[in-house]
Amino acid sequence: MRPLPGMSVIAKYPIRFDADLAVAMLGDAGIEGVVIGDAHSESAGFGRIDSFGVAVRDEIAEDAHVVLTNDQPQDRQADALDRMYHQRRFADRPSWVRYGTYAVLAALAGPVTIAAMFQAWWLLDGFFP
Repeated sequence: MRPLPGMSVIAKYPIRFDADLAVAMLGDAGIEGVVIGDAHSESAGFGRIDSFGVAVRDEIAEDAHVVLTNDQPQDRQADALDRMYHQRRFADRPSWVRYGTYAVLAALAGPVTIAAMFQAWWLLDGFFP
């Protein structure tokens, strides 16, 4: 199916769900988009490639493409905050967090280790009566 005059296809997707998701992303940004595709494409299976397109008006096509490709300008302040928040080493955490993590890991590994020892004992006892 072809877009209406004054509209251009900015993206193509193999399945309808991806095209609907792209239209929803455009809607969140305040851009009206529409899914264009053949009616029989859904019943044709996954063998068809690029069977659904997302079309917008020509005058907002560049803005819509930016929204879909996530080519947003860098926000240096947000990047610095992300680096401060997410780049925290385990050794820099409080001691109660470190020791609590070690205790939880030991508690998880303990029963498995004991069960493996009993199974090895049972197996060796069966081989050498």
